Amino acid sequence: MPNQIPESYSPKKPEIISLFEQKKSRVITDGNLTYIDGVPLLGEDIPWRNCTYSDCMTLLLNTLGIKTSYEQVIGLSGSCYRASMIYGWDPGSSILDIIDAHLGLGTRGNANRFYGIDSYSIDNKDAGEKQFVKSIDAGIPVLILGGKLLPEWSILLGYEATTDGMKYFGRTYFDWMASENNEMFFTENRYVLLDRYPKNSEWNIFFDKPCKPTPALDALKISLETCLKMFVPHDKFGYGAYEQMITGFKNNKYNSDFRGDGNGVINNIIFNLIDARRAAYIYLNESAGLLMGVNKIKLLAVSSIYKDMFDTLQSVVPYEELCHNFDQSTMTEETRKKFVDALCKCKEMEYQVHKIVKEILDNWKE
Repeated sequence: MPNQIPESYSPKKPEIISLFEQKKSRVITDGNLTYIDGVPLLGEDIPWRNCTYSDCMTLLLNTLGIKTSYEQVIGLSGSCYRASMIYGWDPGSSILDIIDAHLGLGTRGNANRFYGIDSYSIDNKDAGEKQFVKSIDAGIPVLILGGKLLPEWSILLGYEATTDGMKYFGRTYFDWMASENNEMFFTENRYVLLDRYPKNSEWNIFFDKPCKPTPALDALKISLETCLKMFVPHDKFGYGAYEQMITGFKNNKYNSDFRGDGNGVINNIIFNLIDARRAAYIYLNESAGLLMGVNKIKLLAVSSIYKDMFDTLQSVVPYEELCHNFDQSTMTEETRKKFVDALCKCKEMEYQVHKIVKEILDNWKE
């Protein structure tokens, strides 16, 4: 059986029965405030983690006492394979609605179901408020798309009952702005007000229902199937996204969906693409222990190709420079040519990846 899991391999996963009993979160009630205590900042002192859904999901799972990593979560969700030139479809933005509604993928919740946690959303405001209270009281955070400032993922960690209604607070990627603007903080944790919720936020996701954990091999298969589906024919998605980027850099004219020039493409796509391909090679390298024989060798080859993509993109402008020092003056003609060459190489490597992944799936044995 070439794809049996080796006996020595035992992925760490809590038992469903004891999962919520094992959670490490501590709930505190102080007057009208109720909150989950001690949850660290999002992305603090971590240079990677551009996918805000996966980063929030990692923090949520860690809060429940589950040891996982950003690379594991973004790998299971499939966002590490994404390439897009449509605003909001990049690896760091609202992945779930795009995956479900536009691509027809069945990956929503693959990361949390792997750990025996089901997920669901509530559209009704009153029903949602009741469930927020119930979830926080149980020590289980809630994910919010668009909790503060922009439609990026936030993690809801507490609430305050006031005469004007409920106030919700937690962790966002814009906590530093609250400090600069002298906004009010909640609790000694300095949680910030999620002022866009519920009126202007786009989504909520609850995680207070246990489910049967997805077997490790099945979860990997779902991830690899997503890898292929992320490159369905589309003029601005998958291979089409690469063409859009290459053409834009060649002509110095860029997709209007990104509301700007080459600098916008760099900050919204290349920046996220580097992070995503880095996560892909790490996730697949770590997952190779689930397979044996030819499929294991091929999965390690795929991981190596993603590493080559990462190195190729990094060779033009290093990730750290994109994070802190890149501006329009850096976008010289020479830089544009380097990006064209790098993206052409990456596009060819994507073809190699998808050929090998298809071979792995065709040779898959349960």
